[in-house]
Amino acid sequence: MASEIKVDTISEKTSAAGVTIDGLLIKDGAIPSIAGGKVLQVVYAATTSGSSTTSGTYADTGLSASITPASSSNHIVVLVQNNYHLSTGATSGAGSVKLVRDSTDVWGHDNNSANQIFLRANGGGATLGGSHNITFRDSPSSTSSITYKTQFKTSAGTLYFTYGGVDTMILMEIAG
Repeated sequence: MASEIKVDTISEKTSAAGVTIDGLLIKDGAIPSIAGGKVLQVVYAATTSGSSTTSGTYADTGLSASITPASSSNHIVVLVQNNYHLSTGATSGAGSVKLVRDSTDVWGHDNNSANQIFLRANGGGATLGGSHNITFRDSPSSTSSITYKTQFKTSAGTLYFTYGGVDTMILMEIAG
């Protein structure tokens, strides 16, 4: 016959070293004895507010999310999905997007980067639309609040974001 103990609370003794059950340490609501790779928290942000630019200088798209890592050794996985539409009129043009952590470019910041130019229209009243996705793993080495945001620009015409849909950003903190 198996034994069973039913309790409402198990508290650690005054040494504050946690509670060990069958070799598994539980301390402060976490299980620190399990190796890295665990998802510690998830932040979700979405916007349906459209934004547009006709500028060759990067501007905010309106999509951003903030997260505060529990440890400076943890990583942040950033997943972004943007709906876009580029209308260049009679000229040729390209749309560019980048991901920024606070004030630091972390993805698509190189002017010659294939990541940065995500669509190109070749004149004659060209219009393009679709979805653009970013998947990026960051190592911010911080325990302070971090804000990620997307920025965009165009070389000609008008570039619209959140065009007829919802743009989303998911931030996942992964144990380092």
